[in-house]
Amino acid sequence: MFSASEVLTTSTRTLIERAWGRPPHDVYAATEASGIAAECGEHRGMHVFDDLVVLEVVDEDNRPVPPGRYGAKVLVSVLFSRTMPLIRYEMSDSVQLAADADCACGRPYTLLGGIQGRVQEALRFPTSDGATREVQPVTFHHVMDTVTAAGWQIVQRAAGLEVLLARPVDVDTSVLAASLSAVLEAQGVVAPTVTVRAVETIPHTALGKAPLIVRGT
Repeated sequence: MFSASEVLTTSTRTLIERAWGRPPHDVYAATEASGIAAECGEHRGMHVFDDLVVLEVVDEDNRPVPPGRYGAKVLVSVLFSRTMPLIRYEMSDSVQLAADADCACGRPYTLLGGIQGRVQEALRFPTSDGATREVQPVTFHHVMDTVTAAGWQIVQRAAGLEVLLARPVDVDTSVLAASLSAVLEAQGVVAPTVTVRAVETIPHTALGKAPLIVRGT
C-alpha cells in the first residue's frame, strides 16, 4: 500500500495497517516534479530520489534549514525533464530533513524526517500576548482523523472555525468542538469559536478538489 497526496497521519497509518495487515509506504510527490521521496521498509522517513531531483529545504528567504527543523518551503530542481526544465522551483511544502540521516536499509539518499503540509493550508491564530502563530494542517488531522464521516473540511472565518462533516455517523459535535479547541490551545494560540455543521457533500473547487483546510471570509 502507498499513501500520497495528503499528509499520512499516525491514526490513518494505524487504520491502514489494521485493515491490510502491513504498514503503508508514504510517498511524497508533486505534479510538477513527479516522485520526490518515499519510505523504504524501515518506515523511519522518506528517501529523496536524489538521482531524479535536487530538494532544498529552506526558510522564507530561501536560506537552508538545518536537519530536525521544518522549513517554510522547498526548492526543487528536476533532473530528468527535458521538455520543461525546472530549476529551484518553489513549492510551499513544509518538510523536515531527518536529524539522523542514517537508515538501516543502507540507501545513501537524503532522508526526510516529516512533512507537515502546504503553507497555504496553515492557519494563523492570535496568541494571548497579542502576536499571531501559524498552525499547520496536521494539527487538525490528529482530531479529524478520528471522526466517522464521508469527508470533512475546516473553514476559518472571521467569526471562528466552521467544521463541515459530510454524512457524519455518531459524532458528538460538542465533544468534537472541544477537542479542536484543546489542540489549538496546546499550540499556544487563543482558540476561536468552533461550530460543527453536517452537510451532504464537501464543497469542491473549480478544479474538482475538496480542500481540507480553507481560509474563508
